[in-house]
Amino acid sequence: MHPGLTTWLTALLALCWLGCAKPADDSYTATPKPAGIKPGEYRITHHPQRLAATGPDACVQCHEDAVNDWKRSHHAHANRLVSVDLDAKAFTPTRRIQESGVTYEMALEGERFVMRVIAADGTHTEHELIGAIGSTPLRQYLAKAPGGKFQTISATYDVAADRWLDVYEGEDRFPGEWGHWQGQGMNWNANCAYCHTTEFKKNFDFESDSYHTTWTQHNIACAECHSGLEAHVKAAQAGTYHEGLPQLNTVQTIENCATCHARRDQLTADAFEVGDAFDDHFALALPDQPGLYFPDGKIRDEVYVYGSFKLSSMAHAGVSCMDCHNPHTMETILPTDNNLLCMRCHESGLDGAPVIQPTQHSFHPAGSTGNRCVECHMPKRTYMQVDPRSDHGFHSPDPLLTKELGIPNACSDCHTDQDLDWAIDWSERWYGDKLAQHPQRTRARVIAAAYAYQPEAMQGLLDLAKDERIPAWQATYIGLLGNYIPHEAVKAHCQSMLSSDDPMVRGRATEVLGRFPDGSQQVLDSLKDDMRSVRLAAARSLASSNRPIPDASVAKEFTDYLRFNADRPQSLLMLALQAARDHDTGAVETYVARAIALDRANGNAYQQGAILLSTAGLNGAAERTLKDGWAIAPQDPQFPYSLGLLAAEMGDLERAAAYLEEAVAKAPDFYRAWYNLSLAYSQLNRPQDAARAQRKAQGQ
Repeated sequence: MHPGLTTWLTALLALCWLGCAKPADDSYTATPKPAGIKPGEYRITHHPQRLAATGPDACVQCHEDAVNDWKRSHHAHANRLVSVDLDAKAFTPTRRIQESGVTYEMALEGERFVMRVIAADGTHTEHELIGAIGSTPLRQYLAKAPGGKFQTISATYDVAADRWLDVYEGEDRFPGEWGHWQGQGMNWNANCAYCHTTEFKKNFDFESDSYHTTWTQHNIACAECHSGLEAHVKAAQAGTYHEGLPQLNTVQTIENCATCHARRDQLTADAFEVGDAFDDHFALALPDQPGLYFPDGKIRDEVYVYGSFKLSSMAHAGVSCMDCHNPHTMETILPTDNNLLCMRCHESGLDGAPVIQPTQHSFHPAGSTGNRCVECHMPKRTYMQVDPRSDHGFHSPDPLLTKELGIPNACSDCHTDQDLDWAIDWSERWYGDKLAQHPQRTRARVIAAAYAYQPEAMQGLLDLAKDERIPAWQATYIGLLGNYIPHEAVKAHCQSMLSSDDPMVRGRATEVLGRFPDGSQQVLDSLKDDMRSVRLAAARSLASSNRPIPDASVAKEFTDYLRFNADRPQSLLMLALQAARDHDTGAVETYVARAIALDRANGNAYQQGAILLSTAGLNGAAERTLKDGWAIAPQDPQFPYSLGLLAAEMGDLERAAAYLEEAVAKAPDFYRAWYNLSLAYSQLNRPQDAARAQRKAQGQ
């Protein structure tokens, strides 16, 4: 090793976020396969007796209205087998759609639905479509694939327009990419089924790379939202109608909805049961992850509902899903087009809600679009080309933030015939002082600065945190403050947040403190937290800094989490690092190869895989992996840079210099590469070249 030359492993670890934990029990075996279930069985149910005991047919005798309401809901049509009665129209006559350089042909042959993928040279492959997701406004279809896998095709049927469209129109997705319809990112078993079926079990088997997936019902039905149904049905049949059905409190009800209506990381192997705490099984995505939300908290990527709702003042005031929605139809309990739903609370000041007179508040006449509360405070954002969804953050329109930060505003969404300055002028006339003093505007500016890693954002985040009442925003600030380590003010704030009542706050504070050199004790204390999401945050923090997890039960929880998610590249790379620590080079190669195979068009997968191979002492394999990645991303300077550092690590300074020279030729402002090149030149006794490279490293 050359101590003067930054080792390639240290230099590249900053590119990835990895963690590992030695299993508490080295006897871990493959995922048990359900008895009698073969991969690829797309049944109506895998548990007919359970369905008969807990399904809608068992409930309808006493709850006819609720079941009839449910039958017309999106939940009732969330997932099903294809049907000539329901789906023939979409395939008749045979339809064609162009997508990512190929033609997709959708046809009905007798009672068999097929998709033909026709290449430019006329050759084609045929795939049977066996399932459908959703009803309106669009339907996605499932193609059967080897290994018990069902793939959600990206060619999607627009029901209202009777046409096929590409839900990713404008961004080509090719074979080998995570998001291609045959890729793992579009795998139904891992990404869709939990929220489209009742009592779903993924049952992924890593060794055979196959799914033995099961479910009780092909949609979201009674047992997904009510516990104790079998006992309740038996009691009802015996005449004791109110026995056997536990009553959920408001928090439990909301968190049961959240298991599906949230962008979240799943922490347990389909173990959530009705009444459990959300944070014991999931970790919610918040705006501390750039790209998911706009800086003010408005929805941007597909984050669904729960995250934006948790960020809202409405949620903090105690409003729940059922205050606005019928749980069986999913429709609102009162109309929104005449403001009845919102005014239910805001006309009388119910439970402390601010009293609002709509026309005075909106400056728009009664009956107009601009006088509807939801148009301004719950603006819609369209996903999948034709699916508009309401923001549940209840923000105030602020056109000035559109001009400053590109954040959408409801005024411009409606007044498309006017320019942005017009909207800013009127919003300032009507709400100038309120908007200027509203925490929304300050928050957006600070978070936008934090996304850009601007130094002044650190103090801005700390200032926001002083007066913040909403835990989800506190957690967001902490996550973003993690970019400003090792400032003592950041550490002090995170330490003060460890006593928060909210697990999102404690978990993020734990992770950030774990990145401080002296933060170990607080992280160790968090291993004893009563919420799994916090314990796993502590475990991840220890593992990512290559420290042992002293609590055997938490170490097992962390390993179980990784194993459950072993059909995702990030978990596989974590498992590879764990195997490297255990000196199991064969497992390292297996995990890395599988991770790359899942996203083989992504150069970063090769980068991270190479790091782990080198960690295990497999430098030859690391070099081959980097070269494979370079072949698919020839313009990426990280590959010659990484190869140069690896060559230096292997003692070949001439080859190291050559690779680093290529890196800076591709990216002349790659200052880190210039710095490493200057060190290589020095050790090659080329002082003039070393001095020149050093000047370049300093931006001269």
